Amino acid sequence: MNNNGLGAGRFANNITHPRCGAVRYESVVPAKADLSRSDHPNVYFSERTMRGQAFLLRSMVLVGLVLLFLWPAIWNRGPFFFMDTRTYIRSADAALNKVTHTRTDWTTEDTNSIEGKNLYDVGQAKARSLKEITKKGIMLGRSLYWSLFLYLGAITGGFWLTIVWQSACVLVAIYITLRTLGYSVWPTLVFVSVGLALVSDVAFFASFLLPDLFVGFVVLGSAILIAVQREMGRKEITAWWLFLSWAVLCHDSGLLTAASLLGVAAIGNLCRKSWSNWRGLSIILLALITAYVGQSLVTYGISRSTHQAPLRFPLLEARLIADGPGTSYLRATCPQSHFTLCEYVNDFPMTSEDFLFGTNPGKSVYEVASYERRRDLSAEQLRFSLAVLRYDPVGILRTGLLNTWAQLLDFSLSNFGYDAIFNDKMERSFPEAAMVQIRSSLAYHERFPAAVFSILNYLFVICSLTYLLLVHLKILPGRIMNSLLKRVFVWAFAGLVLNAAISGAISFAQPRYQARVVWIVPMVALLVESRRWIHSRGDGSVLGDVTAI
Repeated sequence: MNNNGLGAGRFANNITHPRCGAVRYESVVPAKADLSRSDHPNVYFSERTMRGQAFLLRSMVLVGLVLLFLWPAIWNRGPFFFMDTRTYIRSADAALNKVTHTRTDWTTEDTNSIEGKNLYDVGQAKARSLKEITKKGIMLGRSLYWSLFLYLGAITGGFWLTIVWQSACVLVAIYITLRTLGYSVWPTLVFVSVGLALVSDVAFFASFLLPDLFVGFVVLGSAILIAVQREMGRKEITAWWLFLSWAVLCHDSGLLTAASLLGVAAIGNLCRKSWSNWRGLSIILLALITAYVGQSLVTYGISRSTHQAPLRFPLLEARLIADGPGTSYLRATCPQSHFTLCEYVNDFPMTSEDFLFGTNPGKSVYEVASYERRRDLSAEQLRFSLAVLRYDPVGILRTGLLNTWAQLLDFSLSNFGYDAIFNDKMERSFPEAAMVQIRSSLAYHERFPAAVFSILNYLFVICSLTYLLLVHLKILPGRIMNSLLKRVFVWAFAGLVLNAAISGAISFAQPRYQARVVWIVPMVALLVESRRWIHSRGDGSVLGDVTAI
């Protein structure tokens, strides 16, 4: 008779239910929690080594991604300049000159007299004194906050610090986007960043010495906050508030875009009788309030230091004159309407650019006007706009829609290719130290292929839209666009349209106005594709192993 089974059963029973006086058997292998680092130094040091390697690897990857977003500047042998770059840097330079009494290549000492100088002549504008800058009023609309970072780039040499900081901001935007949308940061951050740097124009705006990049951040952040309907943690709320507030502070049109998106979202909530996204809307509202307070502090500081109120460009006035309804209204009502613009009615119509920045007789208004005349033109802008709206609402609607449509479709990268006229303006208005760097760039010698990259930019945006449509129709296998990402895309697209309306219908259309935000479309496509890519690659990559530590 075989008793092996019976003996085994008795042995197991003695282990689990020991009789009185019986010996209880226990495992001699300590649990993981019982391991003492002092008793097991190899385990402790192995863990520390792995964590140190992980930190080093991630740091190296982040540095590489920052540099990757600067590939246009590296190719060009320097950042890309624009005529407004000098305006931004002088706003910071003049403020610091006032406080610290230090001069740079951008600011000269005050002279006893500036009479006889044509302050609108770029040929006399290589450097300005504080007295010259303030004679015709300090213009609002050029962010002092972003200007300070531009100034740091100038004094540290070559403006490289400025664009490195902008590139790092792109990574921050991607990071908090992934966290909020529920994506694993590693290695999704690498996938989305590399794809975005190579198939969108965001790298160009990271390399651009203008704050246009931050308008895209405003659209992206507002779209995500409106789309999210779940509870948000304190750290998440703080991160978005700080990031969105800073983005709005860096560019005035960001404030208008965020406020417009907030208004449309609020109307949508009223229509569907649901406020499930109230947390995100509250963050946008708080960011707008923060930015308004920040801008008010700048306005107050300018008024106290210069003893005159700062001015805003009459962009809407110029747009209405250029489009026709404003010109028709003035011809029908002047001089009875008592607008300052009546003094120029015989010169109208003229383009918005001539109205604001022209210097030729008969084709200029604002640039050559005195401070008092500029103040009057800026002050009457709202009253004039409302009067024209009552006079010709259909004409304003028609031209506004046409300008919006034209701006929506114009996102070429032509601003990154210089020509002889642009080079001449820079030669006559930028300090020699800056011109040395500009002359060494490929763009100055018209050897940077901006036209080729413009074509590729259109191609990538069209392909991204097509890809998202195919995913939505469930034609592409293995790709899924969840409801949250769909809402993000809808609100981001609404932001693109509003940006086109604000830029094209209020200001005069420029390719960079729409190019600075259109990179969001490829980003959404990359977010969709990243899930399939991560699923297909498994857990075999180095970054995948690192995240398990």
